[in-house]
Amino acid sequence: MAGKQPESDAAFVDALMAHLPTTAVPPSLESRILADFDRVAEARKPGAVARWARHWRDRVWPGAPVWQPASLMALSLIIGLVAGAFVPSASLSASTSTTTTDQMLSATDTTSALDMYKDL
Repeated sequence: MAGKQPESDAAFVDALMAHLPTTAVPPSLESRILADFDRVAEARKPGAVARWARHWRDRVWPGAPVWQPASLMALSLIIGLVAGAFVPSASLSASTSTTTTDQMLSATDTTSALDMYKDL
């Protein structure tokens, strides 16, 4: 064993394949396989909706799978909803600093739209 050179994988496979018997494929089986291949290829053709979706997907993010732009849009929606729920707005923080008397006075200082229509 020490004098024998190890053979490469390709040489081993070639020697193994040379000893296997060959069997011809019947023409009916060959034609059935090719017909099934054509049938599956025809069934996988995209429809009008799939072509339209692929067209717009390529305009948004060319060459990307559909899940990437959709997941980024969903992530941005979630971030926006969380920010809207937990970040206080400026109008809320300003209204909490005023007192109730200031609020009552400001409500009586304004003229309602119904009062303006009496002049017409």
